[in-house]
Amino acid sequence: MRAGKISAGLAGILFLCCTAAFCAAADESLPTGDEFIEIQERVTNASSKKALKRQEKEAKRQSEKAKKEAEAALKKEEKTKQKETEKSKKINIAELISNEGIFQSKTVENQVGDIRLLLKGNVGSFQIYTVNKEAMRQPLLAGYDEFTSSFFSLRAGKKEYKLSNNIGIVIGTRKTDVGAQMVYVVPKLARVLVRFECIKSGENGNADILKVNAVVRNRSKRTEVFALKNVLDTFLGEQKGPHFSTADDIAVNSEMQYRKFDRMKWICSANSKASMQILLHGADITPPEVVSLGNKDLLALPSWIPQVVRSRTFDSVLSYNNSAVCINWEEKRLAPEEEFSCTYYIAMASDGETPAGEEFIATLEKRLKAEQSSSAEKEKAVKDSITFIDTDSISLSQQDFGVYVSEKTVSDVPEVVSGQTEATSGSGEFVPFDIETIGAEKLNYQYIQSLIDRINSLEGDDQNLDRNELLRLNAELDAILEKLRQM
Repeated sequence: MRAGKISAGLAGILFLCCTAAFCAAADESLPTGDEFIEIQERVTNASSKKALKRQEKEAKRQSEKAKKEAEAALKKEEKTKQKETEKSKKINIAELISNEGIFQSKTVENQVGDIRLLLKGNVGSFQIYTVNKEAMRQPLLAGYDEFTSSFFSLRAGKKEYKLSNNIGIVIGTRKTDVGAQMVYVVPKLARVLVRFECIKSGENGNADILKVNAVVRNRSKRTEVFALKNVLDTFLGEQKGPHFSTADDIAVNSEMQYRKFDRMKWICSANSKASMQILLHGADITPPEVVSLGNKDLLALPSWIPQVVRSRTFDSVLSYNNSAVCINWEEKRLAPEEEFSCTYYIAMASDGETPAGEEFIATLEKRLKAEQSSSAEKEKAVKDSITFIDTDSISLSQQDFGVYVSEKTVSDVPEVVSGQTEATSGSGEFVPFDIETIGAEKLNYQYIQSLIDRINSLEGDDQNLDRNELLRLNAELDAILEKLRQM
């Protein structure tokens, strides 16, 4: 603006000089002082108006430019938000397993009874809680670093893979009716499926037992040796102690390593608020190769079986009085697409109560023995009634059936006068089954064996037991045996 005034002044002076020269040439009298001032003001005003118009035009241009830039920035922000929204809605499928379902890379939570599970699919970690009577949950494992101090690790050949998201492993989770599942996929090598299943220790009460079942599958194109281990970063006994107890030792406050489990049976970590009992012996538990108790940093080192020193405290350079449990299972040689599984249980309790792990294992062992005995009796009955023979030595009608019934064993099958069989349960329910409906396609060993397997499966699933189907299958089995007796 100052420059504009100076220019206007110079223009005024120039104008006066020109006017004076013009008047002199025209032989006219020069303007007086007041006239010069008036002329100068007019010139200055005219120059100021032009400068003002230029400024207004420039301001308008800058305003329109800023408006366009703001609109462009707004559109860009809206587009970015839309992309983020679409990305968040997109289902990131990690794995699809038949008979299981779709696994996604996300965090899932599920509470069944007195157990709450938290699985982080983006990290590959997990946390287990016990829920007390006031519905307050108490963690059983250390909670820092997104629970990554508790983990599974896979060894293929001589190479170890810590199952987490930092080495290109694909991880997914899914919620189930009885708990949750997590899958780890090492591309072109292996898949590890971990099932967390919540069950009851007895007929009454809520679920207080967690079944942990890990299945390793060879996804490579060659036979390979695999092994699995599980590290649990416990902390309940670290403040007041003891760190651990077993069935054979009331207090364990230093490093230990076990290779036999018939005496120690379980490892317990507890305080006044919660307790967890890791069950390692009996029933359908997979016997570990080695179980180690040590500092959590020691157990996380890349040494497949930890180097434990008896009586050494649970201290390290990085952490003090920080104990953990490491479970190693025996290695298995797997052909392509073959698999093996490892199973153990965790019993839990809150508010100073004792976990019901021992009672649960004792009950489970009795039930499994009864089921095995029942299955063996049914298989024996079938084998006593059915014998395979060379199909070239029998007639066409017999060849169609694919079985031969010896007259000696037929007498062992009770006669049914009415032409129907009846299956009965312990409650006295009867389900008739017409023998005439039994076709030739059912009179073979494979079909009968599959029928027995289905019956055993139903009898072993107390929570999802379909009694009507169980009775119908038993009636069908009895009808088949009766049909064979009549042939």
